[in-house]
Amino acid sequence: MDRRERRRRKREREKLEKKLKKEASRPEQGGWFLTLRKALTGPRVLWTIVAPGLSLLGAYALLHPHVSVEPSISLNPVDPYSTQFTVKNESRVFDVRNIHCVCWPRKMASGNGFSVLSIAPLPNMQHTIPTLDPGSSSTVDCPSIIGGVGAGSGEVLDAELEIVVSYKQSWWPLGITERNAFTAKRDSQHGVHWVHITPAEEKPIFPQR
Repeated sequence: MDRRERRRRKREREKLEKKLKKEASRPEQGGWFLTLRKALTGPRVLWTIVAPGLSLLGAYALLHPHVSVEPSISLNPVDPYSTQFTVKNESRVFDVRNIHCVCWPRKMASGNGFSVLSIAPLPNMQHTIPTLDPGSSSTVDCPSIIGGVGAGSGEVLDAELEIVVSYKQSWWPLGITERNAFTAKRDSQHGVHWVHITPAEEKPIFPQR
């Protein structure tokens, strides 16, 4: 092989190497894009991105205020308005203050054709709890404004109720207001019990035409 032939082959080899490098640098062929993607999706990088997000979610769940309202005992099984409600501070860290519970007996219909509608919460049917420590609870009721429920007014066939709770939590910048909606369910012994629904599931106070 003479010198001219060696030079020719060298030039061809250099051209081929240059072409391969150029193709390898294109994103669609892999190259730097593939290398970068592998680096960003590696276990360590993923954990670095995911871990702070999980920490923020955990902190939000821990710090976010919530006061639950649950039906407890009923003093008169046929009168759902005699039910005692348990109000509990669900926070495991902070206390809540000035827990203001207002009763809203939205609607009631009885077997005697007697019905009552309330278009807004009733200010005189309210209770204020000064403070609740983390995890602690108290009891409120929704005293009946309907006399003779289960007797002269007849047995309750359909009813809805809300207990609107407003309060403040330590280290939380804003006051909180929560609507707790319930509907009445009858058991086989004609007892009436409140069960949870969402405000979106409540029926219109005034029937739609």
